[in-house]
Amino acid sequence: MTIPTADFIAEELADTLVRMRFFADKVSHIDHVEILALDPVLRDNPNSPDVDIALVRVHTAHSAPTYQLPIAWAQDVPEGHEQSLLVRAEGIVGYDALIDSNAITALGQKLSDEGKLGRMELRRVPGSEQPGPESGRPMGVEQSNTSVIFDDRVMCKFFRRLYPGTNADVELLAALAQADCKFVPELYSWVETTIGEDTYTTAMLQEFAPNSVDGWELALGAVRDAIRDSQTPLEDLGTDFTSEARALGEAVASVHSSLAAAVAVKERLTGAELVAPLRARLDFVAGVVPQIAEVKDKAQAVFDRAEAAVPEGGAVVQRIHGDLHLGQVLRTPSSWRLIDFEGEPSRPWEERRLPDHRLRDIAGMIRSFDYAAHYPLLTGREDTEAATERVEQWARRNIDAFLEGYGDSSDPVLLEAFVLDKAIYECLYEAQNRPNWLPLPLGAVRSLLG
Repeated sequence: MTIPTADFIAEELADTLVRMRFFADKVSHIDHVEILALDPVLRDNPNSPDVDIALVRVHTAHSAPTYQLPIAWAQDVPEGHEQSLLVRAEGIVGYDALIDSNAITALGQKLSDEGKLGRMELRRVPGSEQPGPESGRPMGVEQSNTSVIFDDRVMCKFFRRLYPGTNADVELLAALAQADCKFVPELYSWVETTIGEDTYTTAMLQEFAPNSVDGWELALGAVRDAIRDSQTPLEDLGTDFTSEARALGEAVASVHSSLAAAVAVKERLTGAELVAPLRARLDFVAGVVPQIAEVKDKAQAVFDRAEAAVPEGGAVVQRIHGDLHLGQVLRTPSSWRLIDFEGEPSRPWEERRLPDHRLRDIAGMIRSFDYAAHYPLLTGREDTEAATERVEQWARRNIDAFLEGYGDSSDPVLLEAFVLDKAIYECLYEAQNRPNWLPLPLGAVRSLLG
């Protein structure tokens, strides 16, 4: 089997990458793809296809991001995975290796045995005891990165879009491990590679929590039960969520406390500095979403009050999660755990690692509870006045329970501003991606503005 040349692979990727779930800039035309590295990491393994790992730079009119592509070579793409095709050549195809359990297993075993994959090297967290993998499988969840599971004990996240420097997820989980924080998965190791003068984090391996469920699914089930059994008081339902919401608040407070201790930040922001990103977002979204332009002056007034509420000595900031919502937390059999510390995807990479106010995370959770509450109404089948009143009651109860568990939500004027900012961001996202969902965050914006 002859592997195509790097030039041929680059030409094929210029056509196929836009169809990949992890490729972010789908609206831009790809001018060309530059192969930065093409390492043969698996060859002649009887239990796996041959695999190369390509690091590529994708040139468009506006940017040139770097991506990681593990490519498996075979005569055809595995049945049911036609969308994973990356390269088609005469008598051979290259597809995303991370959909293939045999390739995943072989990659995990080689990384464990040799401590490297091509030019990529494994870095272990001191004191961690990472189990050696016997079998691997895809996680089966589509996201901006790709996670695979080894033996239902270890999750390996392959970062797709790469940025110079240590990935924030690795950085913060490593710090939280040193702080002995129990509300995050244990970080075992990560993988690095160097291209030119830049070092990139390409993967991380952490504890996998079997028999867990993400907070969004858990909350959504509780909301649907509340709608179906509308005559029973919420506190009497067997699926009443308030105890979970309270425990989640306690978990977030513990993580914030651990981050403040583990990642020292000697910085305070003035009111103007703290609110500047909120104002910038408002200006941008108002130019895209007409309904936000209509209420721009009222939103500015909220931000004015928030700026004035910051003490003369400035607001304390620290490293935070940065993109916290119910989909970023897992309920394990023993506790809640926060995952995915890479920050808000819409923000520039360098900004995601800056210290921020912890209320940004709190606001994200408040908006997520509101989303979970109103999501069932989007189908139309349950969109009645009684159902609306019921879900709004559910949202209020669980937001209050979350804040009670967190303990100190600080100045309510600042919190209102961060919640409004999050809802404005949601309006932009829904307008651009799911227009039928726009009424949900838009209703929150209007409610917040009276």
